[in-house]
Amino acid sequence: MRYSLQKRVTVFIALVLIILSSVSTGIFIYFHRKSVEKEIIARGLTMAESLSKAIDTGLAAEDLDFIKEVEDIVHTRDVDLAQVYTSLWHAVDAYPADRQNEPPDPAAVEFYKTERAGGDHYYRQQGSWFDFYAPVYYAPSARTSKDTGLLIGYVRLKLSTVEVRQGMIRIIVINSLVSLIIVLLAIAALHTFIGRNVLNPLMRLYSSVSRHQVGKFPETVPVTSDDEIGRLSAEFNAMSLALREREDRLAEEKERLAVTLRSIGDAVIVTDIKGEVTLLNKVAEEHTGWTMQEAVGRQLTEVFHIINEKTRERSENPVDKVVRSGIIIGLANHTALIRRDGSEIVIEDSAAPIRDRASKIMGVVLVFRDVTAKHKMEEELLKVEKLQSVGLLAGGLAHDFNNLLTSIMGNISLAKRYIAENSKAYERLSEAETASQRATDLTRQLLTFSKGGAPVKKTVSIEEIIRESASLTLCGTNVAPEFNIADDVRPVDVDSGQMSQVFNNLIINAVHAMPDGGTIVFTVGNALIGGQEVPTLDEGAYVVIRVKDSGTGIPDDYLKRIFDPYFTTKQKGSGLGLTSVYSIISRHDGHIAVEANAGKGVTFTIHLPASFSTAAVQSLEERGINTGHERILIMDDDNMVRDIAGEMLHSMGYQCAFARDGEEAIARYRQAMEEKEPFDAVIMDLTIPGGMGGGEAIKLLLALDPHARVIVSSGYSNDPVMSDYAAHGFSSVITKPYSLVNLSRTIREALKA
Repeated sequence: MRYSLQKRVTVFIALVLIILSSVSTGIFIYFHRKSVEKEIIARGLTMAESLSKAIDTGLAAEDLDFIKEVEDIVHTRDVDLAQVYTSLWHAVDAYPADRQNEPPDPAAVEFYKTERAGGDHYYRQQGSWFDFYAPVYYAPSARTSKDTGLLIGYVRLKLSTVEVRQGMIRIIVINSLVSLIIVLLAIAALHTFIGRNVLNPLMRLYSSVSRHQVGKFPETVPVTSDDEIGRLSAEFNAMSLALREREDRLAEEKERLAVTLRSIGDAVIVTDIKGEVTLLNKVAEEHTGWTMQEAVGRQLTEVFHIINEKTRERSENPVDKVVRSGIIIGLANHTALIRRDGSEIVIEDSAAPIRDRASKIMGVVLVFRDVTAKHKMEEELLKVEKLQSVGLLAGGLAHDFNNLLTSIMGNISLAKRYIAENSKAYERLSEAETASQRATDLTRQLLTFSKGGAPVKKTVSIEEIIRESASLTLCGTNVAPEFNIADDVRPVDVDSGQMSQVFNNLIINAVHAMPDGGTIVFTVGNALIGGQEVPTLDEGAYVVIRVKDSGTGIPDDYLKRIFDPYFTTKQKGSGLGLTSVYSIISRHDGHIAVEANAGKGVTFTIHLPASFSTAAVQSLEERGINTGHERILIMDDDNMVRDIAGEMLHSMGYQCAFARDGEEAIARYRQAMEEKEPFDAVIMDLTIPGGMGGGEAIKLLLALDPHARVIVSSGYSNDPVMSDYAAHGFSSVITKPYSLVNLSRTIREALKA
């Protein structure tokens, strides 16, 4: 049980006063008793002496009534016994008379035997009385002295001390009561004095100090005196004022620090030398999943759980490294932070020591940022760089190869028109045409990630492309398609041929992954993308296509490499299928991602920008051949392309003229106009090595005839004309190699323009 300072001081003072009072009372009692004893002894000796002188004559005359003659001596209240003895110690009289035979004190008898010459009186205290003895001398005359008188007997006077003791007790009691009252009054006075002048100021100081301990800073305590306590109060007031000012400055600094930490875009964690968390800012709370209240006091390794993203091994505690090295350190590459909910983010960070004035390390500050989106972006850029490196090679071959394929496919198409469909030659030509088409597909894959693979976009329905690709590619297989397509799917601006190639490649891969048959599920819907929800995509409306199979899946080791050029797990695969898919989607400002687990199938998710164009959605054209009689001018630097294009147009009834470059084409067009036999349409090769190509010739041609219908054609070009031909004055576009059907449809579109 704890007592207040005031109580303890009061009790202490009370004990001191009580002890002092007790000691003083004891001393008083001791000396008072001694004084009373001296008075009793003096009185007893005087009375014994008086009695001996009063009875000496009677004793000498043997008058037995001699004691009665001195009644005033022996009849006092304190005389317990008076006896008269002869010199031989025979009792001859006594008061009271019934105690006459009481023997004398042997010690007194012995005393008078040995000390008679040295002293005449003897006394002894026994219990509550004093026993006095005096010799009786007989002097015949007044001139006879005591020393020369005759010893004739002894007197004994026994005095009681009971009344004296009772009186002394009364005095002691009264004295003690008075002392107690004085002590109590002194205690009360001291208690009041100390409480008012010492304890109350100290208690005010104590209360103020207690409030300081809990962070409260009260007003100054009053200074009521100029003594030590007053000076202490004044010093405390000065200290309190200094503390308030320092606390205000610290609060301002803390607020500035808090504002700074909130304003920092990076996450900040501060620990002490033991690695226990002392502070987190808001960004760190979001990244780790721990609030500051939950994290403070915990070990950093519990809140900041980092691993190597590649090896999945736990990374070393940054605090240990900083404390050990004493320098700023950075995390290794591929460091991932496992958040409280188990999710992971890729981070970059640095840790620095916090030093005191003596340069001793007192803690560590850890600054890190979420670079997951940046990491994914870098991976995407790396894939693009790989595609560009392959594109350099592909671009060098595409132009000439497409010219050759144009001649081959054109001749095959023409030859088939002149042979009966049931003939062996027709069958062989069809197989040759199929082989050429496969070569065309391979060229398109090369062109897709080369600079010449820019898409020629038109507003189309993605549903129609998906359904036609599934129908053609799955024909004759044991894999069935399943369509989950929303009714309100928006159209998209895409190159129909390239987009068909995307779905053909995805479907072929799915078929190969399901040798025992299965189902490919196509799910199509609209979506709004915001922020960093999907890396590399801007905010806006998108059409989302998911292609999911139930095949063997893809191992984790292969998953990150499936879009790399020439990477394949098939014995006869080219390794360009998914690479071209990735490139096509990228050139359409879209995004493709893959999710797969070994043995659980693969899901490809494609995001394409939704179209809000008011132009009518174009359907895939039917594969008919249209005839006509219009005049067509063909400009191309390759003789084989000019010849086969001319033959195909002639077969459809058109009249043809030819030019090797733009200058010749302009001259022939001008001549035809002058001769009143103008050309109805012009097919221009976009790129003419060493000469004027279609991009330059169209300007001169439109200046000559603003109503000219010009079709741009190319097998490879990095010029944006192919993807945005109308903006450059062209009426239509056709890519090499082209078949008779494609050429027929393009001519018809141009003539209708």
